[in-house]
Amino acid sequence: MQSAIVCSSVQTPISARTQRKGAALLGEESAASLCRAEMQSNAASEGHLETPILQYDSGVIAAKLDRTEKELVHKVSFHISCGESLTLIGETGSGKTLIAQSVMGVLPGNVKLVSGEIAFCGNTLPKEKNLRSMLGREIVYIPQNGHEFLDPSRSIRRQMFDSIAKLGIAAPQREAFAREKLAQVGFTQPEAILEQYAFQLSGGMAQRVTIALALCSRARLLIADEPTNGLDQDSKQQMLSLLNGLFPDAAKLIITHDISVAATCDRILVLCGGRMLETGISSEVLTAPYHPYTKALLGALVENGMRETPALRTETGFCPFYRRCPSARERCRTEMPPRKNNSREWWCCAE
Repeated sequence: MQSAIVCSSVQTPISARTQRKGAALLGEESAASLCRAEMQSNAASEGHLETPILQYDSGVIAAKLDRTEKELVHKVSFHISCGESLTLIGETGSGKTLIAQSVMGVLPGNVKLVSGEIAFCGNTLPKEKNLRSMLGREIVYIPQNGHEFLDPSRSIRRQMFDSIAKLGIAAPQREAFAREKLAQVGFTQPEAILEQYAFQLSGGMAQRVTIALALCSRARLLIADEPTNGLDQDSKQQMLSLLNGLFPDAAKLIITHDISVAATCDRILVLCGGRMLETGISSEVLTAPYHPYTKALLGALVENGMRETPALRTETGFCPFYRRCPSARERCRTEMPPRKNNSREWWCCAE
């Protein structure tokens, strides 16, 4: 899938000025700057500038613990354009879900976005209490557990009708509209599904109902958190086909630890310990990874020998993979090394 603006670091030439600027920057600052430069370069070469649906710029997320503050996500930057999909991938605890929650304005009570900026269609997202009014309308969410998302006390019909009403569709037309959306996600007897409650649905059925609810919106941004979690291989492929086929024009942010899911997206951003270590076109990152951490994730796949990734140990102030990395250098212990002139490759990791 091609989009007007692609922030993939491996194919687009960067000007000499941008190269000099990128080489002088360190760590995540380099990634964010190079990402913005490449966006502008791509748009200029095509003769137009498209505003991304979602722009996440140098986001820092921290938790307040007693009188201290612990940083959980450090200066992560990315963007997603219309019709484009981006996967955030990494181990449990890498910050994937926190980033999605920060976009939706639903971070846990003791956790907040302490710096950085999030823009939706060119406009900085409002405060959390106002942002929630956009959920279910222009920003839709597909959870990893459909049962937890659905209201157990209300029928599927009542829940769908509430969403359909927000579209301004008159009451007499809501039944037909609801059946149409349920049929689109693969239900052969949508009228029967409308009568049921969440507890009467299997895990796969509940996931499909959440997608049908998402279709009852004017979604410009789709956020899916582990959408294939707990599904068998056939159900997993059906889920991915639904997300890609039913939301062709929406920007899609996919949270996963499943590399087979990441492979279906346009771009990948690899996270470890709340830091972005590598980003690029999915096919290139997965076939020719630069960072040792990405290589370790790929090595854990069955087809690659199921090599165990060392236990996660993160500390702030240096590369979060340092203590587990076979290529670690002394400077990795005290700082994030500078990136090369793209957003995938670090100097120390490639030497």
